[in-house]
Amino acid sequence: MSSASQATPTPAHNQRWLRWARRIWLLLAGFLFLIFLLAIPATYEMLQTPCLLESRDCGSWAYPTPESMAILEQSNISLQAAALYLVGLFTTVSVVFWIVGLLIYHYRRDQWFTLVVAHLMILNGVGGSSLVFTSGLIFTDLPDWLGITVGLLTVPMYQFLSLFFLLFPNGRFYGRWGFIPFILICLNTFFWVVPNPVLNIQYWSPTASGIWLTIVFGSHLLVQIIRYRNMYTHSERQQTKWVIFGFSVPVVMLFISGVLVGDTPAHQVHPILNGTLASMVYLPIGLSIGIGILRYRLWDIDVIINRTLVFGALTGILIAVYALVVTSLSQLLHDEGSFVVSLLGAGIIAVLFQPLRQQLQTAINRLMFGRRDEPLAVMTELGISLEKMLSPDAALLHLVETTAKTLRLPYVAVERVDTSERVAVGSLWGVPMSFPLVYQAQIIGNLFAASRSPGETLNAADRLVLENVARQASAVVHAARLTRDLQASRQEILTTREEERRRLRRDLHDGLGPALATLTLQAEAAREWLPTNPGKSDALLNEIIAGSQSTLSEIRRIVYALRPPALDDLGLLSAVQEQARKFSSSELKIVVETPEDLPILPAAVEVATYRIIQEALTNVSRHARAQTCKVSLSVNGHVDITVEDDGIGISTPHHSGVGLKSIYERVDELGGSCQIESNPELGTCIKVSLPRQ
Repeated sequence: MSSASQATPTPAHNQRWLRWARRIWLLLAGFLFLIFLLAIPATYEMLQTPCLLESRDCGSWAYPTPESMAILEQSNISLQAAALYLVGLFTTVSVVFWIVGLLIYHYRRDQWFTLVVAHLMILNGVGGSSLVFTSGLIFTDLPDWLGITVGLLTVPMYQFLSLFFLLFPNGRFYGRWGFIPFILICLNTFFWVVPNPVLNIQYWSPTASGIWLTIVFGSHLLVQIIRYRNMYTHSERQQTKWVIFGFSVPVVMLFISGVLVGDTPAHQVHPILNGTLASMVYLPIGLSIGIGILRYRLWDIDVIINRTLVFGALTGILIAVYALVVTSLSQLLHDEGSFVVSLLGAGIIAVLFQPLRQQLQTAINRLMFGRRDEPLAVMTELGISLEKMLSPDAALLHLVETTAKTLRLPYVAVERVDTSERVAVGSLWGVPMSFPLVYQAQIIGNLFAASRSPGETLNAADRLVLENVARQASAVVHAARLTRDLQASRQEILTTREEERRRLRRDLHDGLGPALATLTLQAEAAREWLPTNPGKSDALLNEIIAGSQSTLSEIRRIVYALRPPALDDLGLLSAVQEQARKFSSSELKIVVETPEDLPILPAAVEVATYRIIQEALTNVSRHARAQTCKVSLSVNGHVDITVEDDGIGISTPHHSGVGLKSIYERVDELGGSCQIESNPELGTCIKVSLPRQ
């Protein structure tokens, strides 16, 4: 349903007045239709009655003048045949307006605004092309009062057209000053009919009349532009596009006719051409208004505008090329009107048609919709430009900006799931369409894109390009996340290193430092007491020995915390075997399966492997109640560790203890993977895979 029919419902107390308005409309329509039927033969008679005055003083542009009759005679067309053709053409166009008006009344008579539009259509129908039927009424025997009544009913046609333009499609003025263009159009009508030569616009200078008409019609255009940008929904925009298209076609037709006619005086233009143009120039307006109100969804107006621009520009260019080729070849060959020259011109046009059409289609598509019809080219250029970005964050911003610019979208944004940060370009109107960013089967963010107009939806071509952009954005977002994780990891490493240094400093300063200082003082005291009191000196030496042993144990503890000595003394395989023997008992049998030789591993991987096995065996001995435990260690691209027992498993629900947390932390530090499987009947299995590098 159109927006006109969706306007604010008429209050109940106004329904009675609306019913009376519909009755009056029907009475006026019936009366005007009778006048229309009477005007057809009268206009036929008028078209055969010569006017010997100047064309503007004849009362109608359609009167035959001596100049127009001479042109018809030169064309071997009789005045009667020309009159029959023109009255048939005028009647056909008027019938179209009648049909449109009656259809609007039939389907949309529940609103005041659509009644005005329907009346505008029948006014165009009864008046004919440029009010030619109204002018022909002087050849009827209608009473004067009836002729005046008809004039009063049909003269306000342009005022109704102004109201339509200012109220379409929702039946409301825009703002407090939206009615001013209607006042201007009323003044313009007055300036056309006033008999005073000073006020009559027909006697003004071209500059003055041009400025005035620009103000009158420009104000209507300005109000419509402001309404279109600030008020309209998607449906109202589509309706307005139909009307704008209908008004644009006559403007183009008049421009083309002006170019073809050139400086030829109006009275020297062929009357058939003049009458045909005067009739057809208004026809697109009536049809577009009818479609805009009744069936604006019947065809996609954007596609129609696109094709019209393409083929209109194509026709104009080909005509110009053909004329240039024929004229140039005729002058070179000194043979005007030659068949060979015409054939060569037609051949050049045939060769140029398809490539020129493709170029125009591409240019106009880019103008209206950006490059949505070139997804491969867009993705290629986007990929090349992303390769030059120095950081993922800069690449993400560039991707968003390029997408908005390429597709001519008012708003494009990328949002990350983990941080909820949004990189956006443009202004958001309404609810944007969302495209998920998927990397390795996980949604890591969303690409948001707003339609070109509020309420409009993105079509299949737009969605195809944006889906491909989302794939590019997924890799960029993943790279940005990895970069930030790397930065956070570096910061964590630095923090951990400083914390470790602080711990070592505290242990050395607070533990070993005072202990060594005490040993020094005791040694000096023992030396002093040695000559005079050997017994006391011997006691101090015993304290020194005990203190030295305690200090040595503290040093071993600190060194062991940095790296287990067994790795340097025994090697990783023997150290693991030693741990197995340590945790073995009569209740628990531990079996170790390792290769005979291990390749050289990084120190961090060796320490992590040793600590993980140590923590796992500790958990087995303390909590599993297992009888057997199997430890497997293999190196094949990765360091794979498996610790499997036949104990009671891990209870559910379970909160990881210090040991399991330590295993997870060591695996995460090296970028490995850890999987723990537990079953009360089968025990627990810990599988760890660490990278070798």
